[in-house]
Amino acid sequence: MKRLLACVSLVALATTAANANPTITKAKAAQPPHVQPHPAPVRVAPADEYFGKLKMSILGIRNTIHDVGENVDLDQSRAAGLMNKADLAEDAMRDWEQKYPLDSWLPRTLFALERMYAKIDSDDGRARSAHVMQWLVHDFPKTWYGREGKKEIADHHVGHPLTTPISDATSGTSTNPGAAQPGASPAPNPQ
Repeated sequence: MKRLLACVSLVALATTAANANPTITKAKAAQPPHVQPHPAPVRVAPADEYFGKLKMSILGIRNTIHDVGENVDLDQSRAAGLMNKADLAEDAMRDWEQKYPLDSWLPRTLFALERMYAKIDSDDGRARSAHVMQWLVHDFPKTWYGREGKKEIADHHVGHPLTTPISDATSGTSTNPGAAQPGASPAPNPQ
């Protein structure tokens, strides 16, 4: 008998509570049960996610860009053989941007990719450098890297052969008119 009275009391209490605030009950009844609010977009890709055909991590992409650049610095003749690695890193970056377009690491990594392509002394390397810089400026114009890229494109510093000073061994002077003058401070490295 006591259990029956307890159950009836609980039902009466629940009915009273529902009648006291009918807007809550109507709002829940109006919304289908399968509809859930949209989560906020993830801004930064997780470190354990993999991108592109080769399923590269963000660290793997950055390491590939660095390694290809270092190998090109050591020996320009290696550049043609390393372009496949660069292609795979670029493919992974496109996939990364498609999934996480707001990731703050993307502009810096694109800038590094452009710098790596700029080291390659070939028409293909220069064309890729210009293409990546256009991609960077288009997709990330408000970042430091995007603004720097826009400035370099306007100054015609992208997609052209890099000039290195050739010193005259006897006089110690540079024979390259575009070379930096002695005593001039080098440009800051944004990385």
